[in-house]
Amino acid sequence: MTIAHTPAGAASAAPAPARVDLARTWMLRSPLVGGRETAADVLVIDLEDGLPAARKAEGRERARRAAAEAPVWLRISAAGTRDGEADLALGRELEDRLAGVVLAMCAGPDDVSHVSASLPAGTPIVAMVESAAALLAAPAIAAHPATRRLAFGTGDFRRDTGMSADRIALSWPRAQLVVASAAAGIAGPIDGPCGPIEQARDAALHAVSMGFTGTLALQDAVIAGAHAGYTPSPAEVEAARSVLSATPDGPVDGSYAPTLARARALVERAEALAAL
Repeated sequence: MTIAHTPAGAASAAPAPARVDLARTWMLRSPLVGGRETAADVLVIDLEDGLPAARKAEGRERARRAAAEAPVWLRISAAGTRDGEADLALGRELEDRLAGVVLAMCAGPDDVSHVSASLPAGTPIVAMVESAAALLAAPAIAAHPATRRLAFGTGDFRRDTGMSADRIALSWPRAQLVVASAAAGIAGPIDGPCGPIEQARDAALHAVSMGFTGTLALQDAVIAGAHAGYTPSPAEVEAARSVLSATPDGPVDGSYAPTLARARALVERAEALAAL
């Protein structure tokens, strides 16, 4: 599956809305690096952390040139900041060459409203939750009609809260994002970068167990492992199909309907990913 990723010189249409919800890997790449090739589902040109302060204007110009080849996703700086406003101005200029935005340091639903009103109508917004205050506002951020997904900015969140990278320490904030997304009826959230390359698959499997459906990525070497973790395995799909096709030979208890629902959701996700 590829979203807003095109080989050099090739044309591309803006990503279909359903693909935004299904995308497993979101590659954050500085515009100073260049190149559109990636195995990730989504390539995001990073205008926030991907650029030193002195090269912001240069980075936007490079993003502008990239958008002339194919629609682009942009990670934009915090709403209301000078850099954030300059990033929004670029997004307005790109019009239908803007595939979507990842909003860094989203503080609350007002930020989503501001960004949505400042960009072409219908622009998909992935809102990054990166602080303690933003986590407490996550249900309202997720419920905003312009929010397509939440993303967990683990590095800034840990800096803000003093939490370690330990899975137990981060299990509560991760669970909050999953619950907020489910309550709002949007796709499962996107996790922070997995860390070392060799941990990519294990990190993905852990995130999936918590209800996440994708991850941010900083290097292509992690993509294969992340995809393996976020994609239902053939054995899982076969087991789920068996559950759906089986006819109970006796009374069932209260766990039967939830079991069927989980099996159906797994099969539907596997089929949707296979079709992309």
